[in-house]
Amino acid sequence: MIAAAGLLVLALLGQPSRTYYWRDAGGQTHITNTPPPADAEILEPPPPPAVEPGRPHQAQAGSQNLIPRGYRQVTLTPTQKQAWEALDQHLLRARTANDRRTLEAVTDSLIHDCLWGNGLWAMPLVPLLALVLMVLMGWWLALGLGTALRLPVVGGFLILGLAFGHLLLNVFLYHPQAARLQQNLELLELHMGGRIPRPERQAFLQQRYQALEQAAEPTQAPWRFPKEVRTLREAVKQVMVDP
Repeated sequence: MIAAAGLLVLALLGQPSRTYYWRDAGGQTHITNTPPPADAEILEPPPPPAVEPGRPHQAQAGSQNLIPRGYRQVTLTPTQKQAWEALDQHLLRARTANDRRTLEAVTDSLIHDCLWGNGLWAMPLVPLLALVLMVLMGWWLALGLGTALRLPVVGGFLILGLAFGHLLLNVFLYHPQAARLQQNLELLELHMGGRIPRPERQAFLQQRYQALEQAAEPTQAPWRFPKEVRTLREAVKQVMVDP
C-alpha cells in the first residue's frame, strides 16, 4: 500500500501544471492553465530559478555591480537571465502605458508559478496520503482488540496522522514555496520595468517575506501560510504599481 501511494505521488509529480500568460486580439490579458489561441500574444513570465534550501546564493559572473545594495546575489542561467530581461522590457512598456492590469497580471502569474511549479501542485496530496495510511493502520491494529479499545486506537492514529501530515505539509510544500517566492519576488523587484522599489517599499516587502517564512514553520497553524501568501500577493501588487 505504501509503495502504491509512493508511485501515485511520483506519477503526479511527472505531470507539472503550466501557466500561460497571454493577451487576446482585443487587448485583454489572460492567465490560464490551457494553451492560448493561435492568434494570441504570448506574455510568458520567466521560469522561477531553482531554489535549493541550504545552498548559498552565488553572484553571476560580471553582474555584481548591477545588483543594488540590499539585494542578494543570485546565479541565473543564460536562459533565465534572458527571460528576466525580456520581462523587464515588457513591464517597462506596460508602466509607460500606465497599464496597471498587466503589472498585476505578471505578479499573479509569477506567484502562481512559484507556488505550484516543478511538481509542487501535487504536494498537498502527501499529507492526505499520510493521514489515510495512519487511519488504515490504526483500523488494522484495532481489529485485534476489544470493542472498547477500537475507537481510542483509531482516534489516536487519526491524531498522529494529522500531526504527521501537518509536518509533511510544512516540509514538502510550505518551505519550498516560501523559498521560491522570496527568491523570485526579489528578482522581480530588480526587473519592474526600469524601476527599483524605494527603501521603505523594500523594507515593507522584506517584512512580508519574513512573515511568510515564519508561517511555514511546523509550529504554526496550517491556514496561516495561505493567509500570508494572500497578504504578500497584495503587497507585491502595490509595490509593482507604485514602487
